[in-house]
Amino acid sequence: MADQKSNPLILYTGVAVSVVGVVLSTLLLCKHGFSDLCTSSLGCSIDGVDGCKELGQSSLSKVGPFPIAIFGLLYYAFLTAAFLLQSIRPRGELAALLLYTTIVGLVVDAVLGYINFTQILVPCILCAYTYLITLALFVLALTHKLQSFRSNSPMADVVKESGTPAVAGALLTFILAGILYLMGAPQKSKAVDGPIDEALVPGMLADFAALKSVEFNEQGLKSREGSENGYIVVHKFADFLCPHCLHASELLQEAMKRWPGRIQVYYRHFPLDSTCNPLLTGAPQKPYGDWRCNGAQAAICAGDHPGFAGFYHGVFDLQNQRLPITLEHLERLSVNAGIPWNQLRTCMASQATQQKLMRDIDDAKKIDIHSTPTLIVNGKLLSPGVPDRKWFFQLLDSLVYEKEGNAAFDEYRARKK
Repeated sequence: MADQKSNPLILYTGVAVSVVGVVLSTLLLCKHGFSDLCTSSLGCSIDGVDGCKELGQSSLSKVGPFPIAIFGLLYYAFLTAAFLLQSIRPRGELAALLLYTTIVGLVVDAVLGYINFTQILVPCILCAYTYLITLALFVLALTHKLQSFRSNSPMADVVKESGTPAVAGALLTFILAGILYLMGAPQKSKAVDGPIDEALVPGMLADFAALKSVEFNEQGLKSREGSENGYIVVHKFADFLCPHCLHASELLQEAMKRWPGRIQVYYRHFPLDSTCNPLLTGAPQKPYGDWRCNGAQAAICAGDHPGFAGFYHGVFDLQNQRLPITLEHLERLSVNAGIPWNQLRTCMASQATQQKLMRDIDDAKKIDIHSTPTLIVNGKLLSPGVPDRKWFFQLLDSLVYEKEGNAAFDEYRARKK
C-alpha cells in the first residue's frame, strides 16, 4: 500500500482531542456506573442539578447491563491509538478507517444527543462535550483523508486502499445500528413465570432474616396503597424526580397485582433537595428543588383522599411526559383524582404538612438513608435502589408461603390459568 502524505499537526491534534474524549468518557463512566465515588457535579450542573447523575440513574444510560460511557471510552481510546499510529507511519487504509470511524461516531452521537436533550429532564452536559469531541475528530479525519486526493497517488490507488476499511466501517455501522435499535426497543422484564420453588423458600427466608432490622411507628401515616390487612408491609422512600424511584413504584404495583390482599405500601418522602430537606447540604436547587418539594407535599396532602394512589402515580408519570412538577400540573392531577384543588393547595403550604414531611425525613435519618429509592419490607432494610425483579418477587412469594403455605401458591396458579 502506498504511504500517504500527511500534515503531522492534524494527526497530533487528533491524538490530543481523542485523549480529551477518553478523559470525558472516564468521568461519565464513573458518574454513571460508580456514582457513589464520583459525587462532584463540576461540568454537569444546570441550575444546581447534576444532569450527568440524572442520566446515570436512567435506563437510557445503558446498553443492557453496560453503561454507554464504557463504549465511548473504548471508542476514543481506539481513535487515540489510530491517530498516533497514523502520525508515525501514515497509511491510506488507516486514514480511511479513521474517517469511517468518526462518521459512525457522528451517527451514534446524533441519536444519543436526541435522547439526551429530549428524553431526559435535565440534559447531561458532559455528554454534550463528547458530541463536540466527535465532531472535531471527524473534521480532522476528513481533512487528513482529503490530503490523499491531493497527493501523487492515482485515484484508483486511493479507492483500492480504502476498500478494506470501507468493509470494516460498514460492519461497524451495522453493529452500532443494531445496538441503537436494541436501546430504543422496549425492554423485556425478567420472566417470573410462577411462584418460587418451595424448596428454595427456607434459604430465601434465612437470607431475608439476616438483613438489617428497622422499626417505624406507622400510626398516622396516610400515604398508603394496598390492603389494610396486608401482612407484607413495605415502606418506600423516594423522590419524585428520581427515575429509579419511578421504576420502584412500577415494581410495587406489579407486586400488589401478583399477591392481591397481602401487601400494603407506605409511600414515604425523601426529596433530594435542601429546599425542604434539611439533611441535604448546599444551596436549594431552583426550580428543581421546588418541584421535588411540591410533589412530596402534594402527595402527603392527597393521602387523606380515596384518589391518593392515582394521584401519587400520576405525579411520577410526569417523568414519562417530561413535565415539571408545577402547581399547574398538580392541579390537573388532583382534578383527575377527584381531590379538591383548593383544599390540596392550602394543605401543601401548611405547617402540619411540613411536619409530616419531616417525619419521613427523620425516619430516613434513623436508618441512614442517603439515596432513593430505599425499600423496607417487614422491617428489613433492602439494599438501596430498585430490587432485582425476580429476586424481589421470589422474596414476596416466600413471605406468602411462610404465612399461608401451599394453598396460596395453588390459588396463584389458578388465577394465572
